[in-house]
Amino acid sequence: MARKRVLIVDDEAPPRAVIRELLQRYGYEPAEAGDGLEGLAKAETLPPDVILLEGRMRGLDGYEVCRRLKANPRTQHIPVIFVTGVDEDELYALADEVGAAAFITKPFHLETLVAVIAAALTSA
Repeated sequence: MARKRVLIVDDEAPPRAVIRELLQRYGYEPAEAGDGLEGLAKAETLPPDVILLEGRMRGLDGYEVCRRLKANPRTQHIPVIFVTGVDEDELYALADEVGAAAFITKPFHLETLVAVIAAALTSA
């Protein structure tokens, strides 16, 4: 079975590196984007099976990225999981409104992230 590609979109390199290493350890093929625009471009040119998206980024934030992904027929089927450091009820609601499959707050248990990714892949 082909390895599942997971696109990590976060404007901070250290969290991307931690998640990348975790994904590799669990047999996923990670790809990375350092901002929202790069994430949108990679979602089209290097279609992932799942997208992990930081909500609060400089420039185009994750919520707008998710809106655009879900409005694009080429990317609307890709499950989006918000992985963000902000734990606020209104952001959970916003993530749901823009079409996110799940919302995880940093710091998270590594096993939790892997389980959420697996569930998103199963539901997709």
